[in-house]
Amino acid sequence: MDNNVYREAIGFLAGLTIGAVIGTAAALLIAPQTGARTRRQIARKAEDWTDAAGETLEEARDDARELADKASRETRRLARRARKGADRTGERLAEVVEKGRDRLHH
Repeated sequence: MDNNVYREAIGFLAGLTIGAVIGTAAALLIAPQTGARTRRQIARKAEDWTDAAGETLEEARDDARELADKASRETRRLARRARKGADRTGERLAEVVEKGRDRLHH
């Protein structure tokens, strides 16, 4: 996952979490019950959402690490392939040069 996508995902998750907490708090404040009970419910819901957001963030980090590792492996594979191609091209060029020299001397 490139940095922009990762940052967008983090921003989205943060916004989602904040919105959920605010929405839950507003719903609990409107509900007919005691203040102490409402505060406990708000705290419990906020903790639940924070835990869920933390788990989602950790999953996103794991996915990002996995993608970075995959990209690194693929980059190394492509670099090896490019080196082999360059080596073959160099060998062919050397053969052509050698043949040209031979023709000039005969």
